[in-house]
Amino acid sequence: MSKKLRLIALSSLILSFNVFAKPVIELYKSPTCGCCKEWAAIMEKKGYEVNVNHARDWSDVKQEFGMPNQLMSCHTAVIGGYMIEGHVPESDIKRLLEERLENISGIAAPGMPQHSPGMARPGQEYKGFNVVSFDKTGHMKLYNKY
Repeated sequence: MSKKLRLIALSSLILSFNVFAKPVIELYKSPTCGCCKEWAAIMEKKGYEVNVNHARDWSDVKQEFGMPNQLMSCHTAVIGGYMIEGHVPESDIKRLLEERLENISGIAAPGMPQHSPGMARPGQEYKGFNVVSFDKTGHMKLYNKY
């Protein structure tokens, strides 16, 4: 095989891996929060790379995406141009990234729902909470119900 053909084949292989790679999650959390660490571990098991940013205040991130205060939770993530607040299941994040809706700036699982990812026991069904979408003006809409 010629050197040029090998280079083209290698470049194609590298590009094909990048097409299927999941975007990186930037996670903002308190250094002492254990449930946030659990949520990050779940995301990593699902194939995401998670960069953890320990902070005491990341309200500027929430303001940038227009997140209403009533949706607050213990951690905030940014992935693929969207904000994820709290213990949102990976399936909802995957759906958001696939749909790429322009009228949504993020989704949130408000508070710290007992049966949500990072809060539920391993293998336990997710239940008893809502995932809410929001836009930069603060308009909210039900995204998924558990």
